Amino acid sequence: MARAKIEDERKEQILCAFEVCVLRDGLSKTTLQNVATEVGLPRSLVRYFVGNRSSMVELLIGRMVERAEGEFLKPPSDAPASTLNDFLDMLFDRAFSNETSNGIIGELWYLAERDENIRERLSDMYGRITSALVEQMTVEKIGPGKQEREAVALALLSLAYGEASFTGLGLKKTKAISMRTMADTLVGELRNAARK
Repeated sequence: MARAKIEDERKEQILCAFEVCVLRDGLSKTTLQNVATEVGLPRSLVRYFVGNRSSMVELLIGRMVERAEGEFLKPPSDAPASTLNDFLDMLFDRAFSNETSNGIIGELWYLAERDENIRERLSDMYGRITSALVEQMTVEKIGPGKQEREAVALALLSLAYGEASFTGLGLKKTKAISMRTMADTLVGELRNAARK
């Protein structure tokens, strides 16, 4: 039992070091040796605990998925029943609030252009978020049909991700009209379409 705990702790240290290296040097330039140097372990131990570089990237993607699900798909257990408004609050205020995750996701997006496995993993992660939005809109009877809900859910996710991406570039949110305001407008239009 103690050995498993030590292995988990070591893996966590290595993945944290991997994140630091990815944010500093970029994912494509980060090697096992860079991570070993950052964490202060021999390269052989890094390889022992996390495998080769591909395995480490897989673990990193899993970590990003876990964070996304923790931030968005699994609200705190003491939270009241979620509404679409709660989901939008999470999406715009929490899901993309972790700058480390945003930086790493940006690196993964870049690699996803050439790596089908990474592209599929990211697509799956964002697909689950979109599906959760569609499901909540269905529960609240927002929109005339599934196709419209899916289109709006993708637009909502795009607005939230885009806002976080531009903020990461130093473009600040405007106070007059925020992406969240636009999201509320989209949902309002979908509600009105359902009433017609």
